[in-house]
Amino acid sequence: MREPAGRFKVAIIGMGKGGLPLAKMFAEDPDIEIVGVSSRNQSSPGIKWARQIGIATTPDFKELFKLPRIDIVVDATGNPEVEDFLKDLHRPETEVVKGMTANLLWRMVEEREARERAAKRTLEEQMLLYDISILLANAEKSEHALQLIVEAAMSLLEMAAGSAALFDEERGEMRMAALRGFRGEKPPLHVWTVRPGGLTAHILSNNQPTVIEELDNNPKFDTSHLKDQGFRSLVAVPLRAEGRIVGILYVDDFRPRRFADRELNLMGLLGALAASAVEKVLMLERAEEMAVTDELTKVYNHRYFARSLLTELKRAERHGEQLGLCMIDVDHFKKFNDKHGHLKGNEVLIEIARIMRTAMRETDVVARYGGEEFAVILPKTSKAQAAALAERMREAVEELNFPGAESQPLKRLTVSIGVASYPDDCIAADSVADIIELADQALYQSKSGGRNRVTVYQKK
Repeated sequence: MREPAGRFKVAIIGMGKGGLPLAKMFAEDPDIEIVGVSSRNQSSPGIKWARQIGIATTPDFKELFKLPRIDIVVDATGNPEVEDFLKDLHRPETEVVKGMTANLLWRMVEEREARERAAKRTLEEQMLLYDISILLANAEKSEHALQLIVEAAMSLLEMAAGSAALFDEERGEMRMAALRGFRGEKPPLHVWTVRPGGLTAHILSNNQPTVIEELDNNPKFDTSHLKDQGFRSLVAVPLRAEGRIVGILYVDDFRPRRFADRELNLMGLLGALAASAVEKVLMLERAEEMAVTDELTKVYNHRYFARSLLTELKRAERHGEQLGLCMIDVDHFKKFNDKHGHLKGNEVLIEIARIMRTAMRETDVVARYGGEEFAVILPKTSKAQAAALAERMREAVEELNFPGAESQPLKRLTVSIGVASYPDDCIAADSVADIIELADQALYQSKSGGRNRVTVYQKK
């Protein structure tokens, strides 16, 4: 073949799966000019692409040889008719690329595309890690941060489900904090104890991700709770921040999976990023909690109570809702302290606070008002409902079998409760003092009436 003048002029027969990638590669080379392509399917993506960039197209490959000059013709069809035609072609100025040579070109194209896909995937992964780091830096709640991390992990490994659990080192427990993609009738465990030799203990003791590619083939650990969800594979990453275990990040799939080292390394990077971010948010949450929590009883303090009561009164006024307020006093608490000492008295307050948290709803605000006095804010609660909740709380305390309670005048620990409500009793939503005063009046009536009772404020 003679050396062509200027650029190589190339024609391609077949613009399907093999021809189109080859044409795109040639089009990027400044020393190659594609002068024409052929394909029986004139609506194929290859033909559309050629037309878009001004390359001549034809359904009949023989028409290509009417072009004034072709240095190289590539057969990307594997069609015997085309092979026979090219075999009998008598054009010494044209090089025919087919067979082994064409296969070599296609392999080069495939390798190039694979490298491009890998580079694109790497860039996407790096961008995802960068984006998640920005989002985590702005996350204000641990649950929100963990939800973002779970979604990122599912995206990185293209897994169907994911979750994250926080580790309570003092209790040796895990608490589920974020879930995505779970299904099935049986819900996943919310809180569970870390058992020696169990799957959770194994994950926490490992620096690397724990991988189970097929749950059915892994008898070492009890994974029944995962199989109940229909999961078949799992990757779990321990979240460690400065040597401290924060929790575990899980991703799961409903089919067996194999994982490349690159994927597991990415999960390790995400785990390190996640642990640091979550630990930071948890520290902020603990600081905020300490600022609004009574140190002894672990219920809210007086400052938080006053702020919450004003907020809830305003909300009740805005939405036309009702609100109840209970003021609670531990009966004969001074006598108990005098007989058994302040440490035992503190234990009484701690236990009564626990009972109140258990008896009340999640939306209610339980607070220590001062000394042996507590207060409970009951949003969206009528006067009758507030009285019923107060009675339930009084009964729960009365049933408490506390050491030393038999020395009390009533032979057991008891509380007196006063109940007032908005807007039945107090119509001024901006006056916290008014509704507290009314509930206090009802509390005084409970105490003066013999204690261990609930009194609902009644207008005189």
